[in-house]
Order: sequence, then C-alpha cells, then structure tokens
Amino acid sequence: MFVIPSADDLVTYIQDFTGSSDDAEIKRCIFLAELSMRNIELPALRCNPYEAANIGVVNSLGQIPIPGDMNKPILFFKQGIQYIVSVDASGTGGQYTITLNATPSRPINQGMLVTGTGIGVDAVVSIVNGSTITLTVANTGTVSGSIVFTTPQAAQASSQTGPWIVYDRIGDRDIITQSMIAQLYLQPVNVPAVIRGKFSEVGAYYKFLPYVAEGDLINLYYYKAWPLLFSPVQDTLISTTGSVNPISGTGPWLIGISGMSTTTGLTVGDEITATPGTGDFGTGYTSAIVTQIVSTTSIEVEVTGGTSPTGGTITDITIINQTVQNNAVLATWPEGYVYATLREYYIKRHNSDDAGMYEAKFQAAWDTVEDQNNLGKWSGGHTRLTSVWQPRQYRQYNIK
Repeated sequence: MFVIPSADDLVTYIQDFTGSSDDAEIKRCIFLAELSMRNIELPALRCNPYEAANIGVVNSLGQIPIPGDMNKPILFFKQGIQYIVSVDASGTGGQYTITLNATPSRPINQGMLVTGTGIGVDAVVSIVNGSTITLTVANTGTVSGSIVFTTPQAAQASSQTGPWIVYDRIGDRDIITQSMIAQLYLQPVNVPAVIRGKFSEVGAYYKFLPYVAEGDLINLYYYKAWPLLFSPVQDTLISTTGSVNPISGTGPWLIGISGMSTTTGLTVGDEITATPGTGDFGTGYTSAIVTQIVSTTSIEVEVTGGTSPTGGTITDITIINQTVQNNAVLATWPEGYVYATLREYYIKRHNSDDAGMYEAKFQAAWDTVEDQNNLGKWSGGHTRLTSVWQPRQYRQYNIK
C-alpha cells in the first residue's frame, strides 16, 4: 500500500501532482489544511487511560489540571487502587530524605506510599520540597534505582467489587451550580457497583461530582492533540564526545568526526552543532550537514561558511533545526492531508473548480471518519455529552 511517510515526502507528492516547484508555497498550503483538520477524531489519536501519564491526581481543591495534549475528552473513570509513578531517586541510609534524579510524570503528594531499594517499610511522603522528598520512615540503606510512589489507598484493603465511578461530561455552568448544593446530600447509599458521576471544565481544571478527595486518581481517556508538520522540534543530543579529523576542502569543508559514543538517531541530511574543545567546526560557519554515517562511532559532515574547521576534540554533538516530519494523522489518514492541501493550493491559485472538487473529496473523507464515530466504532459508543447506557434520571443521593 502506498503511504506518505514524512512531511517532506508530502511536499514532493503535492508538487508532482500540481507541477509546482515552490516548497514554501506548498508548506503554507499544508499549514492551512491542518487548521481545518485540528478536530479530527482518529483511533491513532486516542490515549491509553491505564498508563500512569494519563491518570490524573486530584489536588486540594478537588480538581485535576486539563492535560496539555488533550483535544477532546472521551470518558473519565475512577477504579480505585492504581500505580501512580516511578522515578529514579537516591538517598543515604539512616536519613529521612531522598532526592529525585528526574522529573516525575505525575505530581508526588504528601501521604503517598513509597517503596523501592533502600526505602523503609511503610514509608510515606511527609514533605515535598522540589526534588527533595521527606519520608516518615528512615531509609534502611542506600536508596537507588526506580522508586515507586502510590496513593494512600494502595496501603489499605479495598473491595474488588467497587463501587467505581464513570463520569459524564456536563457544562461548566451545570458543574458549578450543582456543586454548590452537593454538600446538602449524604454519601451514596445502596448504589450499584458502578456509579455515574459528572465532570466539566472550569478554567484550566476539571471539576467532578460526587466530590473527589485530594490524592484520588481518575483515569483520563481522551483524543490527543497532534503536532503540525514542519513545526520546530527540540534539539537532540546524540553524543557527548567526538574528535574532528580529517579535514579536506577549502570551503565548504568535508570533515570526519570519530570517537562518538553513538551515531544512533542521526540520518544523512541532519544539521548538527557541537561545543568546541581543542577542535571545532570553525568560526561563523553557516551549517554543518551530515553527509554519511560511517560507523556506529563516526560520521562525515559538510561545513559551509566561516573559517576553516580545527582538528581536535569536541563535545555535545547535537541535531538542530529539526521539524516534525510525521504525526498520527499523516500516518493513518493521509487522504485528509492530500485533499485539504490541494484544496488550499487551488484556492490560492484562484481555481474555484479544482478547489471545489478537492473540498468535496475532503468532506467525503471526513464524513467517513465521523460516520465511524457516530456508529460507536471509534469514540466509545456514541457522541452525546451524556451516557446512554444508564437512565438519565437516577437516584444517587439520599437527601437530608
């Protein structure tokens, strides 16, 4: 099956189709096409609600920050004891503190149970001060490796028959007004094993009914936002060591770089930079482009502009000026990119007939996706804001 593997390949495909030779023009049309596809709901864009990164931890106000990569919520639920997060940490035997060596994927809160190498039995987080965590029990030895933090409920016995809570989405005005009277009701009595709750967006947070306690865990199942093609990507460190040798040419220069810790992640055409040591890429050079991957520890690079490179050691060889070359939409729904880009191209060329033809093709492709969602094949059963598998009118509370 023919696929379009990268953004650059998409540009080439559109150029071959239209006869255009203007890369910048095609990229602008791709950007306009993406603006019309931002809300597409594809299976490849769904997150895994059971991964620790997608389990929200409730704060002191009973809220969870809306994830930065969320496009549209599908279903939230609360199922009880769950693993929260593990993070590399270190500490000294006999001390009550440990130091996190990395940023945890989820917040670490007071009261969480801590286990791992060197951690005392029944140790609980008492103070969180940045990367320094104070425990209630002294370390039994040198703390090292992956340390696991779990919710306080994980240390207690719990029923394997629920109740669990599935949350329906309602409006922000409804969640605020209904939460104002929530304290007038008793705890649920004689409820089924699965309780139907509610959630909504209030500011930058999700708010829930029935109320949730600080430290509670809620699984978040949602459609993720996707990166636009050709948007900047963070620089990638490839090797901390290297040596410039040999050097040939009079400008541009072809140089060899050996003694690298690895070349994994590099491809021909990547632009790189490095921190000078006894060697460098020259002063004021314009670009350094990888021309060949010689081995797992050496490469060849073409340096353009500036003064002649100097042989010797360099450090921190890094790929720079990277852009997004693929995303879940291009990988699983390339017809959307092709039809929408051609539509924008012919709109720009004031060719209304061809623009209308590709707009119709784009809408047909979009409608096919939406039909799968409306049939419940891709979006969890339906597209309504409230659940249909339980009666809308129900008795969840006993009023005082």
